[in-house]
Amino acid sequence: MNNYPPRFASSRGGYYGEGAPTAGLDHQETYLKGLFGFLGVTDLRFIRAEGVALGEEARGKSLEAVQGEILKLAA
Repeated sequence: MNNYPPRFASSRGGYYGEGAPTAGLDHQETYLKGLFGFLGVTDLRFIRAEGVALGEEARGKSLEAVQGEILKLAA
């Protein structure tokens, strides 16, 4: 990938990231890691908005954090 790690943006209604009690139910990122690993690409970057279905406050916090991550990548 020309030394530029692939980046994936996703949203989730609940919390499935590392450290969450439901992390074992994450099939999205594990699938992508397995697929790209098979192709020899192991440095993947994920930007995720989690908890967007858990109310306005949780959605707002998550989207705000994601926007900050996107701005860092764009710099």
